[in-house]
Amino acid sequence: MKIFCQALLVAVLGCASLAQKTPTQKPAAAAPANVSHAPASAAKPTAEQVMKLLDLMRIQDGLQITLDAMKDQIKAGTDQALREKILEPTPDQIKAAHGIVDEEFQKLSLDGMIKDIVPVYQHHFTRSDVDALVAFYSSPAGRKVVREQPAMLRESMQATASSQRAKMEMLLARLDLRVQQLIADEQNKTDPDKTEKK
Repeated sequence: MKIFCQALLVAVLGCASLAQKTPTQKPAAAAPANVSHAPASAAKPTAEQVMKLLDLMRIQDGLQITLDAMKDQIKAGTDQALREKILEPTPDQIKAAHGIVDEEFQKLSLDGMIKDIVPVYQHHFTRSDVDALVAFYSSPAGRKVVREQPAMLRESMQATASSQRAKMEMLLARLDLRVQQLIADEQNKTDPDKTEKK
């Protein structure tokens, strides 16, 4: 789901760059499938360890910022869609449309999203990785990263919003033209009389 987009991306990339790599080991002799000889440090972290890390990283705050930004974008899109259906919507109509967006976003559970993220971290990080990340995010530098990250995320979104919006509008316009051309070409294939009349 795109809702994790920038906040989760920033968090995961931050984690990836800080994670300790475990040394590669030569494969041991074949062992029964249900027996693991991996050291405890290379074992999968527990859900509790990951939740502690996510809490230190304040992932929930990042997700909330992302959701708020998405909600603003959807409200802008709703305004545009409303104007396509109603020539001059009243302020009350716009307010009602925004209310619908707010209601739908209130149904999203941040706790549920956090729980969905846990297996992703368990898949990509070992216990020793998570221990190292917990140590970092507990340090003064780690706490500063967490403290500054929401403002940096907001500023990054603001810095890229206008240029990305313009690029997206151009992309959509090009797509619309190409799809219209494709439809016209397909219609000409099925109705050869049209091409002869031209």
